[in-house]
Amino acid sequence: MQTKIIKLSGLTCLACKKITEKRINSLNGVKKVEVVVDSGIATIDADREISLSEIKEVLKDTPYQVIGE
Repeated sequence: MQTKIIKLSGLTCLACKKITEKRINSLNGVKKVEVVVDSGIATIDADREISLSEIKEVLKDTPYQVIGE
């Protein structure tokens, strides 16, 4: 199991959290996603290395942006 921690922008509410978690969780190999709205931190547990480009791709049509690791 690999854990990746990323910083997101644009999160303002619980709906933002749910949408972001659902999108990231749709990536192949992702087992668990936890997003904290206040800090903008997402913790991703996966069976494989998940790239930032993959995460950016699933969030591309949302107001949520990856701003770092």
